[in-house]
Amino acid sequence: MKQLPAATIRLLSSSQVITSVISVVKELIENSLDAGATNIDVKLENYGFDKIEVRDNGDGIKAVDAPVMAIKHYTSKINSHEDLENLTTYGFRGEALGSICCIAEVLITTKTAADNFSTQYALDSSGHIVSQKPSHLGQGTTVTALKLFKNLPVRKQFYSTAKRCKDELKKIQDLLIAYGILKPELRIIFTHNKVTIWQKNRVSDHKTALMAVLGTSMMSNMEAFQHHSEVSQELQFLKTIWK
Repeated sequence: MKQLPAATIRLLSSSQVITSVISVVKELIENSLDAGATNIDVKLENYGFDKIEVRDNGDGIKAVDAPVMAIKHYTSKINSHEDLENLTTYGFRGEALGSICCIAEVLITTKTAADNFSTQYALDSSGHIVSQKPSHLGQGTTVTALKLFKNLPVRKQFYSTAKRCKDELKKIQDLLIAYGILKPELRIIFTHNKVTIWQKNRVSDHKTALMAVLGTSMMSNMEAFQHHSEVSQELQFLKTIWK
């Protein structure tokens, strides 16, 4: 018996975090939301296996944080285990970008409000920066993952049928619809091979978001109710199948 090489350990652990195209999209979307984004563009090529790109207009990544932005277990969202009791972000483990780097070629382009220009970083499989250059993009962050599952042929083979690929697209659309309802102020565009699959404009409230996403006919089968908690008060809608 012998210990596995470090690179193999990273690959195995990453394949448990990133199991599909939708898991990449989910992790990147949640990073965008944690950064305060109100515009998110999701672009796929060849069902995401050639390219996944998520672009936002969030806060961006500070230059001082760039060297460790994709190193596993580095995070800006918690400082100690006590913070786990009061999480206010989607991400907190510091695993998403590092895991994606293990199974794809990753580029990150980012700009904060304090930066004069954006910078594109190319990362290696460990999440370290191997090169960087100026870019023309505005404030926010764009993560591009190329050649997904390039070193996991069995995982890629699972999606060899057209049906599974189309099912994955539908799952991604459903995921984006959920975020679109949850975040009325969020504008989302989802494209595949340069064709728009689904989009939602920013709206003022949850009711309008539901109407925009589900349609007025579905809204006619819902009733509003108030939910009170110690931290929030939200207007929610209950579908009534008996109406």
